[in-house]
Amino acid sequence: MILLTGSSGFIGSHLLAKLSEKFGKDETISLTSLPINGYKYIIHNNYNIDVLKTSLNHLDISTVIHVGSFIPKIGSETNNIADCNSNIFNTYKLLDSLSGKHISKLIFISTVDVYGEDEIITEESPLNPYSLYGQSKLYCERMIKIWGDKNNVDIQILRIGHVYGPGEEKYKKIIPVTMERLLNGLAPQIWGNGTEIRSFIFVTDVVNAILKAIELNHCFGPINIVSGNKISIYDLMKLIQKIANNSQPIEFQESNKPSRNLYFNNIIMKYILCDEEVSLEAGLALEWANMNNNYNI
Repeated sequence: MILLTGSSGFIGSHLLAKLSEKFGKDETISLTSLPINGYKYIIHNNYNIDVLKTSLNHLDISTVIHVGSFIPKIGSETNNIADCNSNIFNTYKLLDSLSGKHISKLIFISTVDVYGEDEIITEESPLNPYSLYGQSKLYCERMIKIWGDKNNVDIQILRIGHVYGPGEEKYKKIIPVTMERLLNGLAPQIWGNGTEIRSFIFVTDVVNAILKAIELNHCFGPINIVSGNKISIYDLMKLIQKIANNSQPIEFQESNKPSRNLYFNNIIMKYILCDEEVSLEAGLALEWANMNNNYNI
């Protein structure tokens, strides 16, 4: 049986559907804060240790995929002390409840925010998080690795990059925010001059990489689940406008934030987990169609 945490979130909801499709609903169970209709689940009640131990005691779990965590929805939340600490405390309680069970593999969904500055980010880039959120995920990585060594559980860490796709609307990120502005008849906005470089990976590519990680015969070190294709913020805006058939002039806003390019090398991901990517234009078109349909309801 596969235990999935975070199944009501952006990535987790996509992953739950694919896990159930591939392995069957009876072989997939969610550890969640909210009921999920149509699937087997356990309400963790803020990762209450007694609830976890009682609920998980009778289950024959072979694989754990730990997606659930606090993820900042806006930039100001990246250093929220209580929320970032919850990543550490809840992961500890999960691990404690799993100790002694015959688990063969734990896949931990981490973040590229564990890295510091580098021209092209790879798995060898310096680990120097800019935020408490990144620090909390790095701490969890190390805690999980120590726990896995102690309990003879294979640990696979996947560091997720900038994910986009249907369902990310609750995160105030550049793609859903821009699409929402266009749907409301507003011009797209760029903070700064638009030359910053970003790389975006579609949510189904992330899900496929996680599914492949389940099948690995042995665990590798941390693997970045990222796109190797880069685009400037300005070109991203123009591509979204093309998909939305929108020609409004882009509004440029002054920004006091330092400019930072984020460009990834994903050779290891492509070799081990996911050798094909959904093109940015195709992925944006799917997200636009989803938002447009929901907006018109």
